[in-house]
Amino acid sequence: MKKIIAAALCFALSIPLTSCGKAPAAESSEPSNANSVIKWFDCLNGDEMVWDGVKEYNLDEFTGVTFRCYSEHLEAATDNGAVQLYTGMPIWSVYFYDLTGDGNPEICSTLSIGSGIIDNRILIYDYAGGASYELSDRGNFDYVLNMQEDSLVVEKRAYMQDEIIESGELVFLNDTIQVKTEK
Repeated sequence: MKKIIAAALCFALSIPLTSCGKAPAAESSEPSNANSVIKWFDCLNGDEMVWDGVKEYNLDEFTGVTFRCYSEHLEAATDNGAVQLYTGMPIWSVYFYDLTGDGNPEICSTLSIGSGIIDNRILIYDYAGGASYELSDRGNFDYVLNMQEDSLVVEKRAYMQDEIIESGELVFLNDTIQVKTEK
């Protein structure tokens, strides 16, 4: 985990020196199923980070909205303009999954936050409801999302350590992000 964060920081700091203004990544679209996890990208698990470009995605549930992810922020673009939904340094992954049970998928991400002291956390953005929820414990634990079969799984690690100390399914209960572990 330390190596990933250190490499990401070194690379991110070198972008202004080497950026060539690459064209945006190709737009993706897929009909979603409220009971299925849709992986947009996961740079901690094999997908390439687009440091100086943009990834775009459309969902049937949000007609006329294009989600755009840059390495440092995610926005929703419509005919009326773009609205920034959240930031990260960087945003490592984005999944779509209906955690709230309202029939619309939430945006589920692993992102890093900080300058000097950096932690990994999980952010859930309920686009339909206009609310965000975070799973973090700065300086104590790092949290990372993974997709296993048709579930989103949270991996909890001691801060800046590689060993997983707890993992379980990502759930949303009582207006909070929770980890459902098997006993």
